[in-house]
Amino acid sequence: MIRILRGIITFILCLLNAVVVIVIVTPLGLLRFIPITFVQKNILKLNEFFAELYLYFNSRIQDLMHNPDYIVYGQEKLKRDIWQFTTINHLSWADIFLYLYFCSPNQSVPRIFMKSQLWWLPLTWTAYLGLGMPYVVRRSKEAIKANPQLAQTDKNSTINACKMYKIMPTNVAGFIEGTRIDKEKYLASNSKFKNLMPPKIGGMGYTLEVMPYIDHLTDITLVYKSDKRAFWSFLCGDLREASVTINTYKIPEELRGVDYTDNQEMRDKLKTFLEGIWEEKDKIIEKEKEKYDIKTVI
Repeated sequence: MIRILRGIITFILCLLNAVVVIVIVTPLGLLRFIPITFVQKNILKLNEFFAELYLYFNSRIQDLMHNPDYIVYGQEKLKRDIWQFTTINHLSWADIFLYLYFCSPNQSVPRIFMKSQLWWLPLTWTAYLGLGMPYVVRRSKEAIKANPQLAQTDKNSTINACKMYKIMPTNVAGFIEGTRIDKEKYLASNSKFKNLMPPKIGGMGYTLEVMPYIDHLTDITLVYKSDKRAFWSFLCGDLREASVTINTYKIPEELRGVDYTDNQEMRDKLKTFLEGIWEEKDKIIEKEKEKYDIKTVI
């Protein structure tokens, strides 16, 4: 009963925290469309401040309700004043909450590429207005095959949407594995890694093409002591014990600003770069499994 009550109260507190921020940043976000760089930059900074307050109170809610035991290695490697892509191994719905718990104020608020089809969702729309998160159009392969020009049109739209990011150092976040890992997905992927899905170069390559000024990769490796993975389990505090390992890598200049669509040579180079990082992640997870005395993270 206590566990269920804890989950309900945590959900209500997180929801109220989100609503307060939405009410504040949405009207401010409208001012971001004034075509004056000075105004746009300061609106972004102001809304980033409110976003950091949101992250701060979310962390305090976790402290209050879960009394988390997160062991963090390499937190000093987190930086605010760089253009970076942050990636996290994807184990659970709790991943983003665990990451956000310790990233602020050591990193700038993470941005994500939002699918244009989700413009109507209140939270998505508010995040777009407040923090300048770009909407990107995801065309089907059939649509692009019927009209190849659509691919370039969509890319140009994304590049235009990302111009805002040049104003100030930005942190773009994403799961390079592409999906939450489970046994079925892992086996189907034929991964050569013991604890990870293979890194997918599509999203990372696209980001480096449209945002060539991103020159750092911040890699976050998570390991939970519990084998529970559901969002409800997180709310109830079942995932309160975890380890976090942070590493940063300089992205080679030759990998930035490249169209990877039909360039197999560059795709192979990006794949080699990411797989080298994945090999290190795999070793980290193996060590943490021994510490937590768990057999698998899958």
